[in-house]
Amino acid sequence: MLIEVRVLPRSSRSEVLVRGGRLSVSVTSPPERGKANAAAIEVLARWLKVGVSQLSVVSGKTSRNKLVFVPDDLEPIFRFKLSELDDHGV
Repeated sequence: MLIEVRVLPRSSRSEVLVRGGRLSVSVTSPPERGKANAAAIEVLARWLKVGVSQLSVVSGKTSRNKLVFVPDDLEPIFRFKLSELDDHGV
């Protein structure tokens, strides 16, 4: 499954949230040399309670808007966690 994620680098804290109906990941890392991408994957993995090796950025490596691969077997967990957010961060 591919999910659209907006990464917000240089944030005051790292978290997963929904803004305007869109999944966003705030990270404290700067957007240089892949640091923000790696941090976003770590934050998403922690949020989903899976290993970072199960997730990967497949598109948008140099953009704030990314497509992230999430294994199909994690889809129910992803949908449940997403429903918990409902325009609030975690």
